[in-house]
Amino acid sequence: MAQKFSDWYYAVTTVRVADRSGREPLERACQAFAQGIISVTRPSALVDWAHDLLERELQTIGRGLDAGPSPGGDHANGITRNQSPTALIQAAASAVEPSHLQLLAHAFDKTTPIERLEKLGESLGGLPFALLDARYSLKRSLQASAEVPFAVVPDAADMDRAPISLYEAGRLASVEEVASLEKWLLTDIDLCKDVAEFAAFVHAMRDGALSAWAVETAPEPTPEPTPEPPAPAVPEPASTEQADAPPAEAQEDLLEDPDDLLEDPDDLLEDPDDLLEGPRGGDSSEAASEPAFEAPLEQAPAAPASRLTSALLIIGIILGTFALLMAATLWALRG
Repeated sequence: MAQKFSDWYYAVTTVRVADRSGREPLERACQAFAQGIISVTRPSALVDWAHDLLERELQTIGRGLDAGPSPGGDHANGITRNQSPTALIQAAASAVEPSHLQLLAHAFDKTTPIERLEKLGESLGGLPFALLDARYSLKRSLQASAEVPFAVVPDAADMDRAPISLYEAGRLASVEEVASLEKWLLTDIDLCKDVAEFAAFVHAMRDGALSAWAVETAPEPTPEPTPEPPAPAVPEPASTEQADAPPAEAQEDLLEDPDDLLEDPDDLLEDPDDLLEGPRGGDSSEAASEPAFEAPLEQAPAAPASRLTSALLIIGIILGTFALLMAATLWALRG
């Protein structure tokens, strides 16, 4: 059991502390655990008690939970074969999908809001699984290209371990969540080994090892639709009344004095006898069979306007009626 807690302490310390300054707090915590475990009488209190021991020791170097994630750094160790973890990551990046590199870069970049990170992970299966998958993709590439001696490199990411990627990136919402996840690590010692051996690369990514992949390409501008040419204006038809109307002066000349049209009714019938063709006293039946007179069919001039035409028509009807009445009266008198 002591070895299990020692591996757990080591995993948590390597994530909290970037350099070798975490070694002494780790050793003191292990000694305090060995000396004080006999005082824990309730098994349910063991994990909280053990975590508190490590927390107190890490606070002495400013790496307690309230300090937040470490800023990272480029620190070589035995796992990196004393090589720069930043250089190893950048060399192995060529074998990693660009979408995974971009997701990891933004996850470890504190200036990227979590909403943007979630948006990047949507096409890769969503957070946190997409981030865990990208983590193992980089880990496999490091093992293949730089021969980093990792002990835990699964072929496929385990969904149950997905929160560990958010923990390493410092993306958990509160210190309570960080503490809960660190205690949960004790239930999976294989995961503790996974975290511990990858810690140097976690700190390198926090320090900006993948910053070149955090640059986003600007989206292509959407072409604006070409405006349709305006429809040609349809000319309004000219008014027939206005086009046919003669000048105002001509209309005044036509209607200067309506009395000119009927100067004297007697001029139309100067002599009633002229309307009759037969001798006065002739056969009345023969005379009746013939029309009393034939009205001249004169072509009326085209009226320049509708009102003028109506006036002339009325006048013509009145004159014709008057002439017929006169002719009938004369005929009656002669008969």
